Amino acid sequence: MTMTDSVVRPEDAAARKDYWENVHTGKDVDGVSWWQSVPELSLGLVDKAGVAKDAGIIDVGAGWSTLVDHLVELGYTDLTAVDLSATALQTIRDRIGPAGDAVVLDVADVLDLQRGRTYALWHDRAVFHFLIDEEERDDYRASLARCLEPGGWLVVATFGPDGPTTCSGLPIVRYTHEELAAEFPDFDLVDTAGEDHLTPWGTSQQFTAVLLRHRG
Repeated sequence: MTMTDSVVRPEDAAARKDYWENVHTGKDVDGVSWWQSVPELSLGLVDKAGVAKDAGIIDVGAGWSTLVDHLVELGYTDLTAVDLSATALQTIRDRIGPAGDAVVLDVADVLDLQRGRTYALWHDRAVFHFLIDEEERDDYRASLARCLEPGGWLVVATFGPDGPTTCSGLPIVRYTHEELAAEFPDFDLVDTAGEDHLTPWGTSQQFTAVLLRHRG
């Protein structure tokens, strides 16, 4: 894995919240590099997990993602999305309308996630790769342990080894499939996937994704 450390980063909860709120208030929905109208990579891995339609699914760092929109359309009924930006989550709420009334949208920090319940599947597209310090990754894994039920599923996608070295002005860590799976030693690797994501302005970003299952 490789990373850069030249960009000043928000390093506490309040600073992270301010940073991502500014990102989502300062750009159009389709003006960020990660935007995609149909999250095919994520939907494919959720489908491979094969969880029941009434199983709990949580999307962390949801931002403006359309994942919950598509899961609602597919008949999933226990959906939660969390993000640091209230603006991003309100955009999701406005977009899904009455059909998504049961979707829980909460402003929360994935590095200290206290849900009071567990989920069958945890989904993360492009949060984990922002965690360039081991302490941050430990906090993430602690949140995951609190929120995922024993035997639950984990979908994580990051920039791949040939992807960008920064995202939204921040340094990231790039992973191979093997490196990404190794970050979660309590899980078995079930499947791998990837995509060359085309940004709204036509550049390509390599993504690495894994489907893991907890050994509990």
